[in-house]
Amino acid sequence: MRYPDSMARSAEYLRLALPLMTRQRTALHPISYAVWYEFVSGRNPGLMQAVQERTRDGGVLEEDDTAALYRQHLAEPLLDPEDARRVSEGLSRVLDNMASTAAEAGDRTARFDQSLLEWSRQLLDESTLNARAREQLQSLMDETRQMRQAMSTLQQRLDASHGEIAALREEVSQARSEALVDALTGLANRRAFERRLASCLTGDAAPASPQEPSLCLVLGDIDFFKRVNDSYGHSFGDQVLRAVAQSMQRMISEPGLAARVGGEEFALLLPDTPLLQARQLAEQLRTAIASSSIRRANGEKAAERVTLSLGVTQLAPGESANDFFERADRALYASKRSGRNCVTVLAARAA
Repeated sequence: MRYPDSMARSAEYLRLALPLMTRQRTALHPISYAVWYEFVSGRNPGLMQAVQERTRDGGVLEEDDTAALYRQHLAEPLLDPEDARRVSEGLSRVLDNMASTAAEAGDRTARFDQSLLEWSRQLLDESTLNARAREQLQSLMDETRQMRQAMSTLQQRLDASHGEIAALREEVSQARSEALVDALTGLANRRAFERRLASCLTGDAAPASPQEPSLCLVLGDIDFFKRVNDSYGHSFGDQVLRAVAQSMQRMISEPGLAARVGGEEFALLLPDTPLLQARQLAEQLRTAIASSSIRRANGEKAAERVTLSLGVTQLAPGESANDFFERADRALYASKRSGRNCVTVLAARAA
């Protein structure tokens, strides 16, 4: 059971959740309540961190934010995509084996049927074979042909099932890919970012010495994004998010990763990248955004310039993902405090 809370405890959670819910721009529906119930209960650290990031500095949750939080942190699939892939491949192997066995059995049945047919013709041509023996021989031939037809039907069904499994496997693969992509911007989402970061930390990302290239992280946040939404509407706000995402995507290549990790917060994960190079990339991104003109749907330019604040840091040997991300976050908010539209570098040794 997901919620083993007593009546008194759940009532206390309700009392705590309602004031928080009413401060948001989300209707008071069950999905919103589920998000805030989990938040006040403290049982979902990932959700708590995501909510705190989205509501920092007076931010509020929109309907899309609430839905995204629910999908990412509460409505997890019953079967992990990786497990689903293994199940699909296992079924395919079973069907392959069954189809191979059925085909082999069908071939043997066909050869036996041919041999029986030739033998029967010889016997039927002999006058010594009585009527009863002829009848039994004909019955055996008929049953053999029926068996061959049954084997052929089985083979056809197995082929059809194999095709269905292949289609299901493709659907699972597509669903897995979509589950790691931010629908609005096309970048990797927070889940994909965290998986890639974890993968980097289990590999050789940490340097043996501070001079060696290491894993670097750039966090960027659109300045005054709430004002953009309030002034021009959420449709234009979405255009701004997509424009920033496109700029990031153009500047990064494998094995780097560009991701949207929050409402207006983005990340660049840069393996095998010196800190100086990561800073230069962040400056290039900042300059590209500040110098761009984002047009509204009616063709008009934005009335104010869109800018980006960024924080850059480098992984320290043996450092956890949480400490690494938090230091980049501190660097980002140092840029915010310094007037925005700038890049702050926070080295590991200064943390």
